[in-house]
Amino acid sequence: MTRVCVIIPAYNAVATLARTMVSAMAQTHRDLEIFVVDDGSTDRTYDLAHEVADGDLRVTILRQDNAGVAAARNLALARTRCTVTTWLDADDLWHPAKIERQLAVLNAAKEPPSFVYTGYRLIDSDDRVIPNFRTLADVSGHTLCRQTATNFFSNISSIMIPTDLARRFGGHDPRLREWGIQGAEDLLLQLQLSTIGPAACCREALVGYRMHEQNMSLGYARAARSNIRALDLIAALEPRIPDWVMKLGRARTAGYALHMLRDGDILGALRLLAELSLRQPGYTALTLLLTLKWQLHDVKVARDLADPDVGKLFAHADPLSAPWHGHMILSRRHDKALDQADRQLAAGIPHKACCQPQTS
Repeated sequence: MTRVCVIIPAYNAVATLARTMVSAMAQTHRDLEIFVVDDGSTDRTYDLAHEVADGDLRVTILRQDNAGVAAARNLALARTRCTVTTWLDADDLWHPAKIERQLAVLNAAKEPPSFVYTGYRLIDSDDRVIPNFRTLADVSGHTLCRQTATNFFSNISSIMIPTDLARRFGGHDPRLREWGIQGAEDLLLQLQLSTIGPAACCREALVGYRMHEQNMSLGYARAARSNIRALDLIAALEPRIPDWVMKLGRARTAGYALHMLRDGDILGALRLLAELSLRQPGYTALTLLLTLKWQLHDVKVARDLADPDVGKLFAHADPLSAPWHGHMILSRRHDKALDQADRQLAAGIPHKACCQPQTS
């Protein structure tokens, strides 16, 4: 059996950590090395982790001064001897077969993937499934340009990575926190991995991604800046990504303006849109408005494709019944152009030869 590392960073997580740890310890794939990293919590997180572990020799509890989620994840990544690594945030849940089914996809792939991801469901504070505002998308293969433009999935708890590839980039980048824009570490690592290999998808909703005040509101401006900086870093790493793809990826962050407007932060939304327009004169208001239009369309699609298990406990939801659709925030013209750009990038064609779509 393949031994799999599970890394659970935790900061003041007493409300959810026990349920999270149990969902990892109850995996049908039993050969695990589970690290719980207390990132300088001021509550009982450290003690609770020991209580839940209850002598399970697969579980190691680590502790560090508060240094952020990237540093916490990297502390465990440096210690593991497993060939495969996964991450589980301290407020998320896993279906019992999550690791088993991801490994099956990893081992069956014709071309070794740089990572395997699964579908997810949104859950509330009581572990019940709530409506998803995004549709699930199967994006397998060499999809660096598509990921840059869309960020088609949004949580680290769904990712499985060969450990040596995760270490190639030093794990999650702690500099985002140092720059005061923590938040896009997951996106950055996902894009870094996609510069060296394809993605693979396990088409089941095997993760319960918890929504609460900390990740539903507050900090939208910081999240937008974090995403933009991650895109800048990936552009420097892989300069062959077409300029129009990078511009589309930055324009995508205009979606945070929707959240700001919903919360009444009109000034913050206008500042974000103005910053993006100044940053990308070639992708000005028209492209930003189109991006918002596509996002509103995707919200409608997600609502129309109702999940039959909304309201159920995540543990009772069928992983195969979650609706899958297409890719987020795309017109048909951009959809085709991104496919072409990814094929050319994978084939080594210089980026100047990539076809640029019209913006209307």
